[in-house]
Amino acid sequence: MTQDDKLPTDQPRQTAATDGNVTTGVAGLDDILGGGLVEGGLYLIEGMAGAGKTILSSQIGFHRVAQGDMVLYITLIAESHTKLLSHLKALSFYNADAISNRMLFVSGYHELMRDGLSGFLALIASTIKSSRPRFMVIDGFRSAREFSSTELELSQFIHELSAFVNAARCTTLILAPLSGNEPHPEHTLVDGLIELNRYNTGMRRAREIEVHKLRARDHLLGKHFFKITQEGLVTFPRIEATPASAEGMPDFSSRLAFGFSDFDQMLGGGVVRGSTTTLIGPSGIGKTLLSLKFLQAGVDRGERCVYFGLYESPERLLAKARSVGIDLAPAVAEGRLSIHWHPAVELAIDELAVELMNAVRNTNASRLVVDGIDGFHQSANRTERFGLFLNALTHRLRDAGVTTLLTEELPLFGDATLPATLRASALTENIVLMRYVEANSALYRMVSIVKQREGPHDSAIRRLTIDARGLHVSEGFIGTTGLLSGQPSVAPALSVADPGARA
Repeated sequence: MTQDDKLPTDQPRQTAATDGNVTTGVAGLDDILGGGLVEGGLYLIEGMAGAGKTILSSQIGFHRVAQGDMVLYITLIAESHTKLLSHLKALSFYNADAISNRMLFVSGYHELMRDGLSGFLALIASTIKSSRPRFMVIDGFRSAREFSSTELELSQFIHELSAFVNAARCTTLILAPLSGNEPHPEHTLVDGLIELNRYNTGMRRAREIEVHKLRARDHLLGKHFFKITQEGLVTFPRIEATPASAEGMPDFSSRLAFGFSDFDQMLGGGVVRGSTTTLIGPSGIGKTLLSLKFLQAGVDRGERCVYFGLYESPERLLAKARSVGIDLAPAVAEGRLSIHWHPAVELAIDELAVELMNAVRNTNASRLVVDGIDGFHQSANRTERFGLFLNALTHRLRDAGVTTLLTEELPLFGDATLPATLRASALTENIVLMRYVEANSALYRMVSIVKQREGPHDSAIRRLTIDARGLHVSEGFIGTTGLLSGQPSVAPALSVADPGARA
């Protein structure tokens, strides 16, 4: 898994600001901003200490240098520029040559202490006239707030600064501490207001960015997850907030089979190409093996396939498949099957979505298995958005033309009632329900096609057996009810002498 797999796919354009659009170079941020910043605009970035304001502004600054701009970085804090740069050296965007050639660092702390806001504004004006930067950062704006005697004085300073940088075509960022719900004059006078914050749920904390205001840009509303990595900030626009294209009409005549005839007959030949199917069942019932059978059928036909899992490592997965006659190792070695796995650590739902979509696009996959959609739900800091997220994700997968299987967990024993939260099955065209049934002092696997929108299917409840030779589907049951609930009202006529029927 490469670092590119984790980044949003729509990267900023690598062009200078000749068209009035100033790209940031921050993965995913330009999508949130509606394309980037406006040339000559004045933007306020607020955030609590440690939120990432300095890293974000520096990252954009180094990107603008790479685009040919002169960058001016003015500090209003007592911290030396040497100390500031020493903190940035560990990040990949840092470029020592840029500092000596195209980046100018100036301290306005002493001018502000001696002459107040008017003296600080004079310093900005003289430096811009002499250096002619196209991008500027003012770090430590809290000092300017504290040195203003009245709100009117601060408003006048912001107004004059905005007019000056606009005339000089110098896009400017002002960095300030988070003000919360307290209004400040600069909020109404700047061209954009961006907030960096942290959100916690239980023992987990996540960073979030929100654009409260942005003139001349159709930006994405709401909060979006971001993280700080060795590459700097990486932002992940909420998938449900991004514009979606209209889905094309599926090809109902084209079906993708699972590769064993009895089950394919239950599906009427397979699932429609481009559709989404949910396999629902308790742990150990065979959801993963049935999914791997679907991928095996694809690679055997020369298709590109992707497995995206959250519970089993690639080594365990391949060994598990091999134990039932599904040998996927050659397809993995040849690149026809791509396996993406995340261990059970703290994950971010938006980052998972980006990696999943990148895996599908980068491989041009025709088949996809997402093994453990419940893991996405557990990775959502704000679980109330999971329904909208899942709806948007399945829409993107259909739009990408990939045929998708999702596995979803049901309780192993007890009440089989679905929870109140939105489940994947409500958003997919097809549902395959798998259940254990206890009969004759043994457990048996049952499988049934509960829903298939795009065509007729076999509604019978059939027995599924798994052995070293693979997966097998046998005849259905007659005269027994409650099989898939795990509570049959009449014991099925099973032969206990048939060892192949046992789970």
